[in-house]
Amino acid sequence: MDPTTLFGLGISGFTIATICVSVLCSLVITVAAIAVPIYFYRKSRERAEELIAKGTQGEATILSLEDTGMLINNQPRVTMLLEIRMPYGVPYQVKKTLTVPLIRLSQIQVGLVVQVMVDMSDPTNPDKVGLLLK
Repeated sequence: MDPTTLFGLGISGFTIATICVSVLCSLVITVAAIAVPIYFYRKSRERAEELIAKGTQGEATILSLEDTGMLINNQPRVTMLLEIRMPYGVPYQVKKTLTVPLIRLSQIQVGLVVQVMVDMSDPTNPDKVGLLLK
């Protein structure tokens, strides 16, 4: 029997190793493709729940709205400039980028006033501002 064959099938050890590495890489890529979106979805949900629990409600006027040209799950990603007014304090502006469900797109037009939740520990941070769309 030739030492470069495996079980008399003419398959070298190098070929078997290549197949094993390919299968292992495929499994790692598949697990990552499933786990990464779940991780980010959970993080996003945790941030939203934290904002609802700790946030202060105010209102914002949409000063500008731009399409980024990116779609996430066929939903447009937009950048908007908001002028936020809280029950106390001076109005201020925040530029926020978010993915908007198509069904909610009519609620975020330039000039409209929307309700927002703001974490007052860092009110100018766009990640600490959430839109309350109906």
